[in-house]
Amino acid sequence: MIYELSTINYNMNIQIKASTKNINGEIILPGSKSESNRALIMRALCKQPFEIKNLSVADDTVTLDHLLSTQILSSSHNKATIDVGPAGTAMRFLTAFLAVTPGEWLLTGTARMLERPIKLLVDALQELGADIEFAGNEGFPPLKIRGKDLKLTNEIAIDGSVSSQYISALLMIAPTLPQGLILNLTGVVASRPYIEMTLAMMAELGIEHTWSENTIIIEKQDYTSNDLFIEPDWSGSSYWYSLAALSDKADIKLTGLKTNSLQGDSVISGMMENFGVKTDFLKDGIRLSKVSSTVTINFIDFEHCPDIAQTLAVICAGLNHNCTFTGLESLKIKETDRVAALQNELGKFGVTIKQDGLNYQLDCSGSTIGKSDDAEPVFINTYHDHRMAMAFAPLTLKVDQLEIEDPKVTGKSYPHFWDDLDKVGIHQI
Repeated sequence: MIYELSTINYNMNIQIKASTKNINGEIILPGSKSESNRALIMRALCKQPFEIKNLSVADDTVTLDHLLSTQILSSSHNKATIDVGPAGTAMRFLTAFLAVTPGEWLLTGTARMLERPIKLLVDALQELGADIEFAGNEGFPPLKIRGKDLKLTNEIAIDGSVSSQYISALLMIAPTLPQGLILNLTGVVASRPYIEMTLAMMAELGIEHTWSENTIIIEKQDYTSNDLFIEPDWSGSSYWYSLAALSDKADIKLTGLKTNSLQGDSVISGMMENFGVKTDFLKDGIRLSKVSSTVTINFIDFEHCPDIAQTLAVICAGLNHNCTFTGLESLKIKETDRVAALQNELGKFGVTIKQDGLNYQLDCSGSTIGKSDDAEPVFINTYHDHRMAMAFAPLTLKVDQLEIEDPKVTGKSYPHFWDDLDKVGIHQI
């Protein structure tokens, strides 16, 4: 079944082919986009400057840094149009940040950004007293925001199952609110590690909190200056785990990743043991090695790590391994509907993903991966989504060659991705 999704051919596609199935090399991943974007907002809320070391070079972070430094914090008239482009994290974090920043702001983005819902966050901020209007379609950007002190109440509830970024956006401004914030999370809390990351980074800047059951309490208090170091991106590591799993042999060092990481996607190190990939934690990073070709897992829950779901789906397809996934609901409101995008692109290889309630069953019984002698490259649409491009690239170890749409889309989180692939023998042709 083909699902309707918007695709644009930029005539900038690349074809990639693996010159070896033994993947060896040392890779320096970009700084975590998730940590970097939080650090930028916290620094903007802090009364004293501090240094952010190893700040991500991802497009989203560059955009947020630029907007804060050149249009928001330095604005002499406190009236500006703030265009985040395709940066979803920036849209959500700035919605809350601008609500407490004096001025008149029009917060907007790309056409796709204007299709991504933000009503839950706006409703929560309005309940606190924020002056926000929808400038276009109800429930979606662009937003007209008049920043001010939020004094209406200090206790609100928000559905925790939709987006952890909404919650993080509220938590980061909480210490600056006149009465602090009591935040009650309803429903099943999704992507909990990202909320924990936010609170841990706030703690590094002196912000205390309590979290009892589903209630987080943050009193009014000041951020204190303290230099922050941004760990390399565990989400970016997932594509190297995929290469290891799909290779014949692998010995890959990823510099800088830590054993005790704030990033929820670090769970991939344990998860990939089920795919025959061993992780050794070193003093200065991790080493991945392929130790088995046997897959020992048939059910994966992505509720707390949705950003690696596409990668794992492609790994399963590449290994012709049937698997059931859950925790994918948040993928439908990302850069694209990632579930539908996976269904479309894996369908080109005869692999299906069928929904059954909250479960999604990946079926490889009709797969052509590793069985086709067709010399023509398989074309992969990316739907303006960096993770679609990077999740599918390792599949070139199992098919003769791939043609991938709009390779520059990886700049959103991993600008030098294609250069790093080239270092280990996966070349553009």
